[in-house]
Amino acid sequence: MRKRERLEEEFELEGEGHVFKEYSFIASVISVNYSLIADELSRLGDFQKGYAIDIGTGLGDLAIEIGRRYPELRVIGIDISRSAVTEATSKVKSHNLDNIRFQLTDAHNLSFKDNSVDLVVSHGSIHHLKDCPRAFLEIYRVLRPGASAYLTDLRRDVPPGIVKEVADNLSRSQAKGFINSIHASYIPQELNDILTNLKIKNFHISGQKFSRDTILKNKDKLRNSPMRSFDYTKLSQTIVY
Repeated sequence: MRKRERLEEEFELEGEGHVFKEYSFIASVISVNYSLIADELSRLGDFQKGYAIDIGTGLGDLAIEIGRRYPELRVIGIDISRSAVTEATSKVKSHNLDNIRFQLTDAHNLSFKDNSVDLVVSHGSIHHLKDCPRAFLEIYRVLRPGASAYLTDLRRDVPPGIVKEVADNLSRSQAKGFINSIHASYIPQELNDILTNLKIKNFHISGQKFSRDTILKNKDKLRNSPMRSFDYTKLSQTIVY
């Protein structure tokens, strides 16, 4: 299933134009999360040079946040939606960042050499993957020895009260998209089993949480964010390997 079809299915809308309008709104609502993730990466390494891949980049928000913090790091945002790549490319031009580019690429068949990438990130894309084990192996293949993957996504075992709290702050179609994404996502044990069966070592799965330093850096953004009261540890999960 192509990403365009998957997004249309999740939002239950016809036509990519309507889907991207809703997707853009969701991205704006969770924009603080991109900043939090980008700052949290400093705990994994310095990433002052080399290459980073943002898988399922969508409109490019996470790639842009990472590119701002690491101007010598070459950030490549990939997506299987041509429209998303076009929109992200247009957006990055307005930020005057020349270390970021976007390309049409399938996460199941990454166009990068073995052991060539210093960082792989992804936010909210795991539940879109048609073949999750294959994508995880591709990520593992392209990472240099000692490099890191930082992947976050929703979790299907999120408490119903949190689902309702989020959905109540969205429009009807946006709420449907969010709930459908929850239903399509994995629980931590499922991801643990996948990675274990793939014999990927030294991975860690946890509820998404941020360090005190990251929170302090983003305190003003958090104060003004509609997501400020949500418990990320129960809403989302993080895989690091």
